[in-house]
Order: sequence, then C-alpha cells, then structure tokens
Amino acid sequence: MKSIVFFNNKGGVGKTTLACNVVAYLNFNLGKRVLLVDADPQCNATQAVLDDLTCEEIYADNSLMKTLYSHVKPIEHGEPKIDGTVVPLRGELNRFRTDIIPGHPRLSMIEDQLSKAWGDLQGRQVGGYRVTNWCKQLLTAVDDKYDYVVFDVGPSLGALNRSVILACDYIITPFGCDIFSLLGIKNISSWIAGWKQQYDRSVEDGLNDHPGILQTYPMVLDTSRKFRFIGYSVQQYVTRTFKTGRRPVKSYDQIMREIPATTDATMAFLRAGGLSNSDLELGHIPNLFSLVPMAQSAKSPIHMLNNGDGVIGSQYAQVASYTRTLEAVCKKLLHNLEVAEG
Repeated sequence: MKSIVFFNNKGGVGKTTLACNVVAYLNFNLGKRVLLVDADPQCNATQAVLDDLTCEEIYADNSLMKTLYSHVKPIEHGEPKIDGTVVPLRGELNRFRTDIIPGHPRLSMIEDQLSKAWGDLQGRQVGGYRVTNWCKQLLTAVDDKYDYVVFDVGPSLGALNRSVILACDYIITPFGCDIFSLLGIKNISSWIAGWKQQYDRSVEDGLNDHPGILQTYPMVLDTSRKFRFIGYSVQQYVTRTFKTGRRPVKSYDQIMREIPATTDATMAFLRAGGLSNSDLELGHIPNLFSLVPMAQSAKSPIHMLNNGDGVIGSQYAQVASYTRTLEAVCKKLLHNLEVAEG
C-alpha cells in the first residue's frame, strides 16, 4: 500500500476537486482499492463526496460514525496512541464509489498538541516521536486493505499538515494558473527542507538515546523514501483556439511556461527517483465553468455527470473531454508510481 497527499500552499486551486475525482476514477474505472482521508479541518472533500443527509448523521451529537478526529482525539487528551480501529464510510454509499474517512472541524484543535510534540521530539522524548507519527499509526492500521490511501489537506504550513506529509510516500501538487501557485511551491520546498533536516537529526539522536525503543512503535525512521514529489497538474486556466490548436490565453501563457522550470528548481530534491521533469506533468485541466458547481450539487464525480444532474447541450462534450483528461492523469500517475517503486 502506498500513500499520497494532495497539497499546495495556495488555496483555491481545485486541489480537492482533483483529489476526489482522481480517487473516484482509480476506484471505479481502473479497479484500484483507494481510501480517501479528509485531513482538512474545512472538510471540503467530505462535503464533495457525501450527501447532506449523511453529513448530518456524521456530525450529529452522539453519532457512532467515525471521522478522522475520532481517531486522533486521544492526542487532544495527551495520549500518544490514536484510536486505530479504522471504520471508513463505505464507497457503496456515495457516487464516488470511494471509501472515506471524513474530516472534522475539530482537527484544527490538535495543532497545539502536534506543535508541542514536535518540540518534545527535538528534545528526544519518546512521546514526541509517537504523537508526531500519528498518521503513520493510521496508515499501519489499514495497510492490508487498500492499494492507495489519498489524503486531502488544507493549504497550511502547520503542524497538522507536516505530520500528514511526513507519513505519506508521495506528494501531488495541483496548481492554479497564477503567480501565487508558483510562490506556493517555493514555500513548500523550503518548509519541507527545513523540518526534514530537523526530523532526521532527531531520529538519529533518538535511536542513540533510546536503543531498541523507537522501532517498537509505528513511525517513520527513514525519510529518504517518504514524501517524494510524484507529479503536478495545472487547473482552471482558460483556453482559446488558435491556428496551432487550443492553448491557454496570453494572460496565463507565461505562468504556464514558468511552472515546469519552477517545479524543477524547487522540488528536485524531493522528486521520486527515475522520473524526469516532463514525467511530473500529469496533465492540465482547463476551466470547467458550470460543471464544478453541478458536480458539487449532485455529489458526483465530474466524469459521471449525466442529464439527471442537469447536463445539457455542449456540456456533454465538456464531460467527455474532462473524462479523457482525467483518464490520462490517472494513468500517468500510476505509471509514475510504478517507476518510482521500481
């Protein structure tokens, strides 16, 4: 089983939309067993996948349905071991055909505990290592049940996202076609480089200070094959038809040209082995206009929208075009994963 996190420091780039649709296509169309974990306190992936009635049931007082917060709640009370009895909401209950661990707004409440745990880790306290590695505990609990676990996270460079990224094997970065996305990828690079160095040093010291102890708990002891950069996609740009074919309009064209070089310059140290910069370009998705809100209202993947959801006229061609693009993105992603693991 491999874990993937969709992450950009810039919000509003269509990250959640891409993550949910990729997971749906991998599950339903390509026969992969994929679990979606909503680790964003804003719960956008949860709202995209689950219908309103199910959401009401999840967040009702005394609900027996588990969210990600249900699993990490012990951390809030000082316990380094999470609730490892993972019971996702089954994919048969949603149009994405995707098992999901829903998010919860209270996830933001554990930021302080995770920040404290990071300090304890640097002080070589065993509890600090264990709490920081809560996500590794979660992944260990589902290791034999899925081919891939996909995390959707918010844009924060905070302790919660650091702990998720630390546990994940790969990073995918969705870009918007704007200057702020370029700044976002630079932020990600320097942020990860900083805490990776701190974590590696603390693990080395901890293994010396506590011989044989850290290995008894689920935790990342070697980051050399963790949070490797596996690809990116540019979304929400506008195209026009020119004599040479369709391409982004001039206002986006320059940024589109800058993204590969910026990505190569900033993320080279995280790039998964065996992949070139051109391999990392998973595919680009132009502005889908009304299809996105339509899919949100229907609680449906975009490629599964139909006339019952309100698709009319030229929108059928848009859905078909998006489906082809999504298929190419997913197949290139699987190719990159195969190369990286090879």
